[in-house]
Amino acid sequence: METYSRVLGAFLGAALGDAMGANTESKTPAMILARYGRYLDDLLPGGDDTFVRGRSAGFVTDDFSLAWFTAQVLLEHRGQVTQETAEAALLRWAEHPEYFALAGPTTRAAVAALRGAPAPAGELDFLACDNAKATNGSAMKIFPAGLLHPGDPDGAIRDAVTLCLPTHNNAASLSGACAVAAAVAAAAGGGTPDDALDAGFYGARRGAEHGRPVSVASVEKRMELAVAIARRGRDWEQTMLELGSVVGAGIAVNEAVPCAFGILAATKGRVLPAVRMGVNVGNDTDTVATMAGAVAGALSGAEAVPARFLETICAANAMDLPAMARAYEEAFYR
Repeated sequence: METYSRVLGAFLGAALGDAMGANTESKTPAMILARYGRYLDDLLPGGDDTFVRGRSAGFVTDDFSLAWFTAQVLLEHRGQVTQETAEAALLRWAEHPEYFALAGPTTRAAVAALRGAPAPAGELDFLACDNAKATNGSAMKIFPAGLLHPGDPDGAIRDAVTLCLPTHNNAASLSGACAVAAAVAAAAGGGTPDDALDAGFYGARRGAEHGRPVSVASVEKRMELAVAIARRGRDWEQTMLELGSVVGAGIAVNEAVPCAFGILAATKGRVLPAVRMGVNVGNDTDTVATMAGAVAGALSGAEAVPARFLETICAANAMDLPAMARAYEEAFYR
């Protein structure tokens, strides 16, 4: 498979998961079935009960858009990742209110701080561990760091930590981000689905060595639980429902990231089944599907996704995904 296909596959898989999952976010699987008459597997206009209400089919949320603007800045800096690069990416994204309006509380607070705003009232820095900050906003945006380092999980881990410190300086969030970045690096380098899973576990372990301590369940250990569930051999729906009810798929990084890796194991890294499971697992579906879609897209390649999805996403967001993928390939794969 050509490297361009893997790179475009990562961008497209992530964008598809986000845009499709935007219509199922916060719902339970039963509510999704009731709302659409099936498990969702298509791009639809934003529903009235969603954060993307009134938006056209294919519109992405903060998950993919933050990754997109991060990728832009990384290209402009020739892949040199520093604190300044990380901050520039956040501020670039924050200039787009259509996406920034969807930001989570941790990322929104970090952007405010970069803009010189005072810390919000009720800041909890006096606590030994601010466990509420162990969220998945780190991992949702990080796949471009993996694409910088095809076949080099260590490089992806190093850059993931740097890119996430301004928003998610805690061990759990960095563990989740490094898991995703390392898995994407393995997939983009031509690895197998098992290679991507192994790299994800390695990234989770290494990422947990960084940042402030938090008193939450281990991302790595919950990834082990999720993959064990996926390998029990149950059917697609049963596996999805068990991942959602046992591992969880919420905003906590130790739910969303393990769930994404359970999905990757269950679907053997195939992009459309992975996105579909992430979209319908319930709760923070757009984030789970973005992460699973990025890794699976790099494994499967862009050809595994119908061209109509690419066209719809590019048009809805004025984003040229093929041009970005070509620029990444030329800059970092030759």
